Amino acid sequence: TIVREVQKELELSKLYETLRPRAIALSTVHTVHRLISSTLNLNELLPRIARLSLQIMRANRCSIKLVDSKKKLLLPKVTIDLRKKKKIRLKKIKVGMWAPGKAFKFGRPVRGENYLAMPLIDEDAIGVITLYDKVDKKPFTAFDAEIMSTLAEQAVIAIRNAQLYKEQEKLTVGTIKSLAAILDRRIPTTYVPRASFAKITIATGQGLHLDADTLKSLEYAAILHDAGEIVVPDEVLTKPTKLTGKEYEIVKEHPSVGVEIIKHMKALKSVTPIILYHHENYDGSGYPKGLKKDQIPIGARILAVVGTFEAMITKRPYRAAKGIDEALEEIERHSGTQFDPKVVEVFLNVMRRKDTRLMLERELYGHR
Repeated sequence: TIVREVQKELELSKLYETLRPRAIALSTVHTVHRLISSTLNLNELLPRIARLSLQIMRANRCSIKLVDSKKKLLLPKVTIDLRKKKKIRLKKIKVGMWAPGKAFKFGRPVRGENYLAMPLIDEDAIGVITLYDKVDKKPFTAFDAEIMSTLAEQAVIAIRNAQLYKEQEKLTVGTIKSLAAILDRRIPTTYVPRASFAKITIATGQGLHLDADTLKSLEYAAILHDAGEIVVPDEVLTKPTKLTGKEYEIVKEHPSVGVEIIKHMKALKSVTPIILYHHENYDGSGYPKGLKKDQIPIGARILAVVGTFEAMITKRPYRAAKGIDEALEEIERHSGTQFDPKVVEVFLNVMRRKDTRLMLERELYGHR
């Protein structure tokens, strides 16, 4: 009877040890799915995957490395060590070297008593997750490798999605800059320091505590906000005298035209309201809809301030450029009427910073 009871206990123990990693693996799939949908930013995603790996494996250190374009080196992207507070030095590893390099090269887990390297395999291997030193000092087991294999399968989907999103983002930025360059060439005597204005716009958005996605949309809008001017006749854009009422009506259509140009690009969907309404005034006297105060999207309120400042310090066919200080005084004077007072306050704080002023002067006057 005692022998039979012992045998049952052993069988139950084996069953538990067999089912446990699979139960954890199923839970891992669900958790990583949430990670996939939570962010497409690789810099946010990789630390989350590393922390999840540490939690599931009860390990002290996790490192994630991704292969370079020539597939010769594994480049460190994130390392989290729960035992150290000081900054960890990240090291490159040659493919085939050490546990991570071997796991990548052969496409299978490499396990030792105090480490477990798991390849990240899509169609090809794209990187490695390596765990070191369990909290309970026990060695890594085959069951651990099984759990990490499931996590890696899901993690690689998230990583590839983030990488593809980044590639799409690069294409979008390239398209935006090409459109901006076409606009700049229409009036060859005019120079617009777009890089500085984009940075000033983003800094103002940061000062207003906007989230990362809104800041990205704001950056794109800062470069593209006058894209609609491409349909404004050259004789109107380069006219050295005051515009007639009819000519001004043509110019006023450029925000709507700008939206028409970019509306088919899904990546720029969140940019369209910023461009459409950046000529609205805080008191409701602007165009195209006569919106006022909080009816105007925050991005458009920011761009209204920075865009007007840009226009004032840029030479135009019909007038000379204003000085930076003169333009800032003009912005402050119209706070509460043309511009949102909170935006003006933050913008002026950004412009009072020495680094901002120096950056703008170098680009603006260095070009001249």
